[in-house]
Amino acid sequence: MQDLLRHMGIVIRVSLGNLEKPEQGGYREPRHMVRIEDDYVITEVEVPGVGRDGITVKLLDNNKLFVKAEGNGRKYLLIKELPAPVTVDGSHAEYRNGLLIIRLPIKGTSIGVE
Repeated sequence: MQDLLRHMGIVIRVSLGNLEKPEQGGYREPRHMVRIEDDYVITEVEVPGVGRDGITVKLLDNNKLFVKAEGNGRKYLLIKELPAPVTVDGSHAEYRNGLLIIRLPIKGTSIGVE
């Protein structure tokens, strides 16, 4: 497993195969939205009451997103197939006021310099 992005305390990792599904119950799927905007797949995940340290984000097989968030007695788990293959190179994640926003570039597109 390799850390590929660290931004605002959120690390997006690439993982092959092992989903690390929590063994204990009590997890629930958070409210979320996935959309394509320009050359990015953007995922917004509501995980209120959880600190940055309690959030794990992984990309599985270029097209599956794994988000686990725990803290303050709350447990969220999201495993979501994305609408396009993505990469973590040039990705961005931020967490504010209970909302996690993950921007993953669509694989095969070039990212221009701003």
